[in-house]
Amino acid sequence: MLEITDLSERFLEETAKLDAAVFPESPWGKDAFSENIRNAYDHPVIALEDGEPVGYGILRQIDDGEILLIGVSAEKRGKGIGKEILSALLSRADREKGIFLEVREGNTAARRLYENAGFTEIARRRNYYKDPQEDAVIMKL
Repeated sequence: MLEITDLSERFLEETAKLDAAVFPESPWGKDAFSENIRNAYDHPVIALEDGEPVGYGILRQIDDGEILLIGVSAEKRGKGIGKEILSALLSRADREKGIFLEVREGNTAARRLYENAGFTEIARRRNYYKDPQEDAVIMKL
């Protein structure tokens, strides 16, 4: 059974390991996740399946909202977990201010997820990502 809940110190180590597997080119790291838990403007969540971390996400709400990160373990992709994480983050957001995110141009699964949630492309950052080099697509809800 899938449960989406606020990220806590209890799952920091596992979340950092999962993040390093999902995004090996730029892992967020345990210290960053710890900071996300402690500050008042970040809303990190974790997806647990039978008590085990299978995904995570972070919404930052300072003025506008920004989806900073969504990750799902490779073996659990395609099962709707990313959609559930996104839904949980959006439920914590102040939608009147606008919600933004950026995604690799070549990450078609993530782009489809965001488009299905109502996000639209508003801009690009040319050659923003490395390994491989590609554009960042900026999207807004």
